Parts: sequence; C-alpha cells; structure tokens
Amino acid sequence: MSWKESCRARLREHLDARGDLAPPWERFPDYERHTIGWRMGAGEDWMGMWSVFLEQLAPDPETRIAYLRRHPPAPISWADVVHDVLYPTEQGDDDDSDEDDPSAAAQRRSAILEQGLIASDVAFATWLGQQRGVSWPWERYPTPEEAARYNTRELWFWSRQLAELRKDRAWAPPAVPASWRACTQALETGDACAIDPQRGLLSLAQLLCAGHVEAPWQLGLALADFADSFEDDMGYVDAFRLWGMSAFDDAEQLRRYLEATRMPAAWRDWVAEQLPVV
Repeated sequence: MSWKESCRARLREHLDARGDLAPPWERFPDYERHTIGWRMGAGEDWMGMWSVFLEQLAPDPETRIAYLRRHPPAPISWADVVHDVLYPTEQGDDDDSDEDDPSAAAQRRSAILEQGLIASDVAFATWLGQQRGVSWPWERYPTPEEAARYNTRELWFWSRQLAELRKDRAWAPPAVPASWRACTQALETGDACAIDPQRGLLSLAQLLCAGHVEAPWQLGLALADFADSFEDDMGYVDAFRLWGMSAFDDAEQLRRYLEATRMPAAWRDWVAEQLPVV
C-alpha cells in the first residue's frame, strides 16, 4: 500500500461530524507555517490525509469557502495554501508561484483577508480554544532550556495563557520541580527579574514564564551580541531570534510587537533578515 493509499484508508476515522477534516492550522496551531513538523511525524501524516480530503472535495469556490468558514481562520502565513484550496484548478498555471510575482501574491492575500479566511495572530486563539486547563511544560520537558528550544511556539502560547490567568489575583501556579526552580519567581510574580544574556535559552524560558518576552534592545544588548547560533549555549539575541521565528505569523503582528518595544532603527535590517514575515 502506498503512502497516499494509506492516507485515504485512514481518512474516515479523522473526519468530524460534518464530514470535514480539520485544516492543518486548526489541527496543529502550535506548528508554524514552515516548520519541519509538516514533513515528518504527525504533521506530515495530517497533510497527507488533508491532500486526499481536498481531492474529494467539490472544486467550486462556494463549497470550499463553506468548508473553510466551518473552521478557524488560517494565519496570514498560510494565505497561499488557502488560495490553492479555494481555486484548485489554478495550481500549476504558467504564471507560477507567489515568489515570482509578489504583487499578485499580495493581492490574493488581501482578498482572502477581506473574506475573513485568514487573520493576524489567530493561531493563539485557535490553540487556546483547544485547551482544557493548563498543561505545565515541566510535565514533558525536564528543564526550561529544553522547553524553550524544542517547544518554543507552544511555550509562547502557554505564556500568553498564563498572562491572562495571572490577572486573577487569586490564581497561583503549582510548585515547580527542582530542575525548573530558576523560573519560580517569574511564574509566581510575572517578573523575570535579572536574566543572564549569556544563557539565552534559560533567559527566554524565564521571560516566557513571566508572560512577556523582552527584545534584545530592551535589555541593552547590541547587534554584536548576535552569534547566529542554534546551539544549546546560544546567547539571548540568538534565543530571541529562535522565539521570533516561532511567534510571528504575519507582518502586522510583528509590527505591533516592534512598536511596543520601540525597536531602534539600528536593528531594522537585522529584524527584516532574521524574522521575515508576509
């Protein structure tokens, strides 16, 4: 049995009561658009079944718009995929990809945005709606550094969830294990206090536990502190880059963050290069 035949055979068990297969941005909102997770494991499996599902879905735009509207809007980073869902017969046309014609891509994105099929910073709301209480990261990751490195996007969503819970003065987090003790104060008070810029992953985890991520320029760091490293001993500027690659699904979302943190002009080119979003 081929992989596609396997996806077809298993599709029915994953359909909802309306006969739909949830689009990938709904099934895995904690996966950013270009993560390797779509090319391996559960993400790859879901994409395979979704491809089979779309092949069986009537090709007219009305049917496909109705399908998409039965599910949460996609992040703006998925605009090209949403367009292909709506207009499957256009795939493979000679005018080729969005990369070859960015103005056409922008026009398509604008039209889909007006239809409400994509939205800015929408993945968090989708993820939050799927939660049943709070899932504590130390239940899966023995150290804050591992959680910050290997579960960056979901840890960010969890951080935003905690920030809302913390508004209730009666709320208090549970005791943390010894290996997470460096994050105790941040969890309890929402204040990460002094962080160590040389220990980037731990610092990022502490800030996420506090419910906010400070930009390098807010901490007095400079462009020279960026080592372009993804190693476990990366500094804070590199850890911030890792977080930014996972956190922002669209240019408007990133713009709001940069304005809120008052990004200096000297950092503009670095952000454009390291955190490219549409």
